[in-house]
Amino acid sequence: MNLLPPHLTLRLKSIFSKEEMNTLKHIFSMEKRQVSFRCNTLKSTTQEVETALEKALIRYIKLDFPKNCYLIDRSFSESDLWRLDIYKQGKIYIQSISSQVPVHFFSQKSPLRILDACAAPGWKSSQLSELYPDAEIYAFEPFKVRYDKMKYNLNKLWCENIHTIHDEIRNISKYISEENFFDIILVDAPCSSEWSLLYNNTKFLEAWNISHIQKNYKRQKHIIDDVLPYLKVGWEIIYSTCTIAPEENEWIVHYILCHSPQLELQKLDFKNNIYIKYIEALKKFEKYIYKTEISEKALRVIPSEYSEWFFIAKFKKWHLLK
Repeated sequence: MNLLPPHLTLRLKSIFSKEEMNTLKHIFSMEKRQVSFRCNTLKSTTQEVETALEKALIRYIKLDFPKNCYLIDRSFSESDLWRLDIYKQGKIYIQSISSQVPVHFFSQKSPLRILDACAAPGWKSSQLSELYPDAEIYAFEPFKVRYDKMKYNLNKLWCENIHTIHDEIRNISKYISEENFFDIILVDAPCSSEWSLLYNNTKFLEAWNISHIQKNYKRQKHIIDDVLPYLKVGWEIIYSTCTIAPEENEWIVHYILCHSPQLELQKLDFKNNIYIKYIEALKKFEKYIYKTEISEKALRVIPSEYSEWFFIAKFKKWHLLK
């Protein structure tokens, strides 16, 4: 761990056990992760995609989970996919394995209305469009450059059931009436993006600091407070991030449970495989002890040569707040 800044190494040791730290050493030293993508079934089929890969002599593996997810052999890179017609035409979309996971934890009921509260660049919005083609999806993004990128991606992928909204989520009341509340809500929150924590990522290591994490924590709480009133009774909200920081993960879930008694944390069922592995969420961090159910029900995706850090928690709304 001596290639990481000392203050960051100390923090990681306060999050992970000695055994976990030993396991993670080689992850921090990796040059890059194996490239993954998913087949966009709104425009193509897995058969067409596999035929194109084989024609281009690109070796691949199709995963059982996440759905329609592929890994290409480590001897190939993203640029090899960029040259393919299936990429140029939006028939495949380069997306990390971990990022593809959260939406699959929604129940398989058929929602009529979906909110993606932090949608850009559109990865998960497009997944939701594939999974629920009959639903009406609202995708919010406040920053113009990111919004334009999201619009481009969703148009390219043929996501025709998505309303893109260039605005802060706190202004959601301007667009949604009580009759149009949401069946499912995804909050893939803006975070400190510690998925990019690698030895060779000097730009990230130099920019990393606790104040950035604390700023994200406050922003994440505001987003949660803004969207929770718009979830229908009996339906679900998923909160996810791509960071290690407990402040942006377990702290947020603890905050939700303390301030939203109408919500119940749901246990996420999962199966580890060689491509994606999970560990329990933290029971405590520093002087803070979290509600017991968080470690029992929420998940941390641990990084590997295939996947990156991710945190996932799912809630169900049982009644209106009294």
